[in-house]
Amino acid sequence: MTVDRNQYSVPCHLANSKATVRLYADRLAICSEQAIVASHPRLLSRDQVSYDWQHYIPLIERKPGALRNGAPFTQRAQVPKCRCC
Repeated sequence: MTVDRNQYSVPCHLANSKATVRLYADRLAICSEQAIVASHPRLLSRDQVSYDWQHYIPLIERKPGALRNGAPFTQRAQVPKCRCC
């Protein structure tokens, strides 16, 4: 989803769909069918990207290589560490 020249991720099943955006001073909420489907901190500069790695779980299930090469996973601080180690 693009808002003010910034990119925000949405769940995979909503890619290329129409959605409503609610802008707040510090965040934005993306709504589909009257329900909030994504929320991100608002990016105040231009040409930035905000990913939520959880939006990509269905894609990773179908294409495991996306985890290695996907842009949302290059920002390792967003992906939680494994609890099994």
